[in-house]
Amino acid sequence: MIEIKMTVDDVDYEEILETLYPLLEERLYNKIENPLLAGLLSKMKGLPMVTIKAMLKTLPQKTKDELVVLCLNYYKENIVRMLTDTLERHGIPLNIQDMEAVCVEE
Repeated sequence: MIEIKMTVDDVDYEEILETLYPLLEERLYNKIENPLLAGLLSKMKGLPMVTIKAMLKTLPQKTKDELVVLCLNYYKENIVRMLTDTLERHGIPLNIQDMEAVCVEE
């Protein structure tokens, strides 16, 4: 077995939030371990996206990263399937079994 490590930076948090906020609001709220993020999401229900994006700008970097990690892990089966399909299309016969996104300190 081979494990591949990827590093992601230059994240467009506002775009990700706009795309994934309905998911956060409906399905992921009870899985959030960060009390700051959980409290913020509970206060954001029903607010316009412009207001939510403004609130996002005030969050600590770590909290923004945790938000993205939560969404990536929620969609991990789709991501694994897309990565495997892309590799196959490029003639690289690898079957990716799993993925997990985590926050790391710089």
